[in-house]
Amino acid sequence: MNLDALKDRHKGQEIYVLGSGPTLGYFDPYMFVGKIVVATNRVAERLGLYRPGNPWVYTHTHYHDEDAYPLAEENPRYLFITPEGEQGYAGQPTRELGNVIHYPHRPTTFDFDPEAKWALPGGLVVGSTSIHGSMHLAAHLGAATIWLVGADCGTLDGATNHEGYQSGNLAGSNHLEWLQRWDGHLVAVANRLRADYRVGIHSLSPFVNPNLEGHKWEGTRI
Repeated sequence: MNLDALKDRHKGQEIYVLGSGPTLGYFDPYMFVGKIVVATNRVAERLGLYRPGNPWVYTHTHYHDEDAYPLAEENPRYLFITPEGEQGYAGQPTRELGNVIHYPHRPTTFDFDPEAKWALPGGLVVGSTSIHGSMHLAAHLGAATIWLVGADCGTLDGATNHEGYQSGNLAGSNHLEWLQRWDGHLVAVANRLRADYRVGIHSLSPFVNPNLEGHKWEGTRI
């Protein structure tokens, strides 16, 4: 199977795109059961979404050996989508599994330019974080509306990822610079997808306002 086989599979429907941001931990995972979900990296595993009666969970990741291959072997009923090169760099897949789709792409780095480094035909955009490809996959699946969950590009009570996420939290004095860079990239990718696919893209928040409900938020929202 290649990416073309998924074109407009869920045309006109709502699709939830899940990132690893700290607000994700304030959603009840049951909210996503029975929904069409594109999860980033190991988020679906962390939320327990690979389960009977929950067929439409897709996982997009830049990490072959860490995420795509082991998860695909453990969850053969689900599809895992990943670039040909590990972490978006140039290269070829090291393994072939029936439920893993590899797609062609331009090599990219953290210093991502969404115009100069946009997707190749038959592929997805490989941006500075895996969620860019998750968003593109949802648009490719035919979404009329994409709901971003945990696409935070900021800190909540000092945390940059939801509790238990395997990559932990950003550290160091420049972590806010990284978040600001990713936030700019996220907005640019969303705007390109809106224009190319005529899709609505909105970010969900579990709070009316994070700073008014006992939490401290630093960052921006799409």
